[in-house]
Amino acid sequence: MTSKIFLLELLLTFMVASGWIYFTVLAGLRLGTRTGGFIGGLPSTALLSFFFIGITESPENAAADTTIFPIAISISVLFLVVYAALARRGFWLAMVSALCFWLVSAFIIDFFNWANFLLNLFIYAVVVSGAFITLEKILRIRSVVSEKKGQPEKHLLIRSVFGGFAVMLSVLIAKAGGPALGGIAAAFPAMFISMLTISYYANGVMFSRAMTKPLMITGMITVAVFAISIRHFYMISGLYIGTLCAIVASGIGAYLTYTFILPRLK
Repeated sequence: MTSKIFLLELLLTFMVASGWIYFTVLAGLRLGTRTGGFIGGLPSTALLSFFFIGITESPENAAADTTIFPIAISISVLFLVVYAALARRGFWLAMVSALCFWLVSAFIIDFFNWANFLLNLFIYAVVVSGAFITLEKILRIRSVVSEKKGQPEKHLLIRSVFGGFAVMLSVLIAKAGGPALGGIAAAFPAMFISMLTISYYANGVMFSRAMTKPLMITGMITVAVFAISIRHFYMISGLYIGTLCAIVASGIGAYLTYTFILPRLK
């Protein structure tokens, strides 16, 4: 029974992630980096990971996996900073360097006992604040309007499928790796990698680079709200109602971000 549920988990993860990436990049190509980055920053990977950990294991285990999650998300935020800093020197140099940074950082934090959720959340707030200042003041990331180069949609679809496989892999690691790796894998920047790669091929490296700031800003708010909600509601309301409550809470955070914060971005 568990194996069948797990196969369903992987199938649903792949389908939802592929569709989400396709929609997000298409929105970015048509509406600009601000809207595309906002959609891509929503906690879709974490939502799928924690929900299916709750199904295949228990809501209590899924809630426990959120302990290390803020620290793991911090290195995903820094992944965007590394990419933005190196993107002018070439897409693949920036992407490979950012991914190597994430993997090394994940390996390091896996060795430490990050057992205090509130402390981890505080560290997360400090890291993302510093990352935002870096993108805004030092790297001077600005929004870019799509050049609409006319990328055939079939190519976008193919790349979205590969992106879906990347997200599915993060859920597979979360299932097989235990509580610590589960929390880290749930924060794997699969959506960021897919978004930046597809945007690069569709509209160039500067368009891809410009998406890092809205991706980070949306993520830093909605992901934190989502993690707190999952940790709280899974314990008192169970898996399904808890997931619904977390979606509503992060949705409110996303709405406030889109309405009051993103319009102020340059």
